[in-house]
Amino acid sequence: MWKTTAAKLIELENAFRVGVNDGVEAAGWKGQAAGTADQELERTVRQIAISANQAQTISAAADRAVSELPAIQSALRSAIQEAEVSGLKVVENSGGYTVQAAAAGDTSNLSPADSAKQQSAIDGFVVRFNALLRQAGEADSKFAAVMTTLMPGDVAETQLNAWQNGLEDTQRVAGLYGVGPVPKLDPAQTAGWWRGLSDEQRALYLTAYPKQLGSMDGLPAAVRDKANRTALDQRLTELSPALAGGNSPNHDKREWENLTKIKGVLADGSARPPGKELMLLKFGDKFLDGQVVMSIGDPDKAKNVSVSVPGTGATVTNGLEGGIKRIDAMQQVTDKLTPAGGSDLASVFWLDYDAPEQGAAGISGSMIKWDRSQEGAPRLDSFVNGVRAQGNDQHITLIAHSYGTTVVGDAARSGNGLAVDDVVSLGSPGMHVTRAQDLHMDPAHVWAERAVGTSKDTAVVEGGQYSHGVDHKPGGRSLVDRILGEGDDPVTPTDKEFGGKVMSGDAHAHDEYWVHGSTSLANQAKVVMGTYNDPNPLKHPELK
Repeated sequence: MWKTTAAKLIELENAFRVGVNDGVEAAGWKGQAAGTADQELERTVRQIAISANQAQTISAAADRAVSELPAIQSALRSAIQEAEVSGLKVVENSGGYTVQAAAAGDTSNLSPADSAKQQSAIDGFVVRFNALLRQAGEADSKFAAVMTTLMPGDVAETQLNAWQNGLEDTQRVAGLYGVGPVPKLDPAQTAGWWRGLSDEQRALYLTAYPKQLGSMDGLPAAVRDKANRTALDQRLTELSPALAGGNSPNHDKREWENLTKIKGVLADGSARPPGKELMLLKFGDKFLDGQVVMSIGDPDKAKNVSVSVPGTGATVTNGLEGGIKRIDAMQQVTDKLTPAGGSDLASVFWLDYDAPEQGAAGISGSMIKWDRSQEGAPRLDSFVNGVRAQGNDQHITLIAHSYGTTVVGDAARSGNGLAVDDVVSLGSPGMHVTRAQDLHMDPAHVWAERAVGTSKDTAVVEGGQYSHGVDHKPGGRSLVDRILGEGDDPVTPTDKEFGGKVMSGDAHAHDEYWVHGSTSLANQAKVVMGTYNDPNPLKHPELK
């Protein structure tokens, strides 16, 4: 019952937030009355959300109680049967159970040894019964504690800390059943940890720690998606009172804009067919521009996985919708490469780094520096390792665009490299290495494209190479020296010296690599599907 109630409340919350709150906002209603109404609407959806969370907590606790009590009851019945077979009688009373000899009357004819043996058996069963009754009482007390911990007043609260109070209540309930804070583990350890939990423990973790689970590389994608959707609604609910009252700081407003964009994209994709559904694999507010990792299809189940890493100017509000269109285009063209029309592909949009800003005249200091790529590289490495940790041996391809190629370069040149099969760079200014082999992978699996003609792509590649087409940070030599060729010559992935495979293409601008029907997109798709090994040469990427 509680599980059904929680599901209905979550459904109501989503319908209310998207259908009512967002509808009123989209209508452009302004003024004092609109402001009052907006606060009341947010208060209502907040109450629904807290109610849903508490119903989920009660459901998880009830499931745990249901799993514990029948086992105790079964053990008690078995003990009673054993006692009766042993010639003893078990009598239920208000204080518990009394164990006595089954035969009434004089027992004085028993030898001292037989009498002692009978009393020992009676004492042993008394200990067993008391232990089982104590277990039942503890299980009942835990469930009662759940009921007292979850305060109905939280639902009616409109204070800023009401939601946090409710979440802390949920975590305390989880603690009653031995489910504590989420451990910090690497992706492989995380996968093993999750597999080792019981269904009840998993349910409690999802209810009490959704945000932490959603960010854990190594968990199943379906678990992360469920956790992140819950955490997204929780955070929107937490932010709404101050925003509605106009008392929120600017960074909260930016976060609200980012999160509502993610929510809107998920809502728009709710009707997608099976296998092409949107999955939310991560979101956050580490950067003002936001963080998001979203997938079309389940990367744990698909045979092929493409991970798209965007470049300069990518943000949640201005880049997520475009990023989804790009990976959707990849889905469509790979379907055409598959005879049955199903490419068995999961396409991921990975924006888990602070992409450089465009800056004045399209150039900024963050575009030239290595800081953003080096900061994001470990997270890209961790994400790929998390996909691998599910153990389904997918064919994984990284497709990086512009500055995104430097993120891939920094991730691949470190340690043992990236756990991927292929890397595709598009319009790259350089990958912080001068040879493909320095990416710790076979150069035959390092692919590159560059737009033709004079375009912004030319400026990015030929201008950016002086900062990113070398294997060390800029410094030690002046920009003038590097331009004049003094010292190391910069090398980009589309240069012959790099040693990778340069694909032909028909993109004429920096953002035209994903045009439907283009050779540029078809080449990427052939790499993603691994058709470069097909006996039919028409299925191979076109090379220069």
